Amino acid sequence: MADGRGAAPADLGKLRISDEERQGRRKPRRWPWFLLAAAVVIAVLVFVSRPATVAVATARSGGGGPAEQGGVVLTTNGYVEARHQASVAARATGRLAEVMVEEGDTVSAGQVVARLLDEDQLAAVARAEADLALARARQAQAEAVEVDARRRAARRADLRAAGAIGAEEDESADTVALTAAAEANAARAQVAVARAALQTARLELDKTRVTAPFAGAVLRKDAEVGEIVGPIMTSNTARAGAVVTIADLGTLEVGVDVNESYIARVVLGMPCDVVLDAYPEIHYPGEVRSVYPSADRDKATIPVRVRFVAADARVRPDLGAKVTFLERRPTDLITTVPKVLRVPAAAVREQAGGRRVWVVRDGRAAAAAVTVGERSGELVEILTGLEDGDQVVVDGAARLRQGQRVRIAL
Repeated sequence: MADGRGAAPADLGKLRISDEERQGRRKPRRWPWFLLAAAVVIAVLVFVSRPATVAVATARSGGGGPAEQGGVVLTTNGYVEARHQASVAARATGRLAEVMVEEGDTVSAGQVVARLLDEDQLAAVARAEADLALARARQAQAEAVEVDARRRAARRADLRAAGAIGAEEDESADTVALTAAAEANAARAQVAVARAALQTARLELDKTRVTAPFAGAVLRKDAEVGEIVGPIMTSNTARAGAVVTIADLGTLEVGVDVNESYIARVVLGMPCDVVLDAYPEIHYPGEVRSVYPSADRDKATIPVRVRFVAADARVRPDLGAKVTFLERRPTDLITTVPKVLRVPAAAVREQAGGRRVWVVRDGRAAAAAVTVGERSGELVEILTGLEDGDQVVVDGAARLRQGQRVRIAL
């Protein structure tokens, strides 16, 4: 009995929970919550930093010009060039003494535009003139001797007929007359030689004068006083030896290269709309003047020349031009069409403070406040707020934020 009572308290002591164990069991485990919160934050950051995919369109300047009215067939770019253009060089090699024209001057055919040093040629002309004068004097002298010899021979013949002199004296007089005639003929030939020599000297002097081959305008001066110039050896030489470049501005046209895949659309006399890069609001009527019979195998293109139907002093050689080939000619007059910036109407969003357009710049979205004008079909006119070439968002702008990274949908 005594042993049983002593064992019971020992067993109950084992069932007692200490204060340390009780506190340990009640302490909550917080690390799973920390992990869940970190995962949520990472997910939010990934969602926020992920680029938004948007569809864009490019804001372009345009207007209801002749190209839109005539039915566009094909558009290409080229340069204004003169059909009659020449790099004018001297016909002889020498040092340039004087240039008598400046860029932009109008010249007539045969007008002297430059002069080489000509002291040697002038001296040669003076000598040739003196030689001609001497030859003419000798000719006059020989002819006078010939006339006198013929008179003497005639008198000798009369005297012989009268029996006053013998045959020998008569024959001697005839010989003198024939000799005088031969010398006169030689003097005349010498005059012809001297005249030819003078003409040659004058031609050499004329070679020191650079003249315009046709009427036109001086595009540029290719040499200055003191430079050595001479004949251009080949037409492919890039103005080597040229003094000035002259073009007939009445023959200006636009040269374009049309891809061989589209050349079948181009025909002679086809109407065109020409817009110069320097004057984007001015539309010039034109027509196809020629289609080259051969192609450029390296570029797979065929040269086409478009002439201007209406002349304009603002058209100059080497200006860039855009040529639009048309189905029909809307007008024969030069027209001015103000350029208007247009974007798809879907890009403009209404807000309480006005209208805005989302623009993609450097891969990020930026809101631009705009002022709109008239609407034409699916396009709306933008008066202020955008520039030509801006990429505007037309789809996917609902959740965009300022500065958000975007990816353009293909």
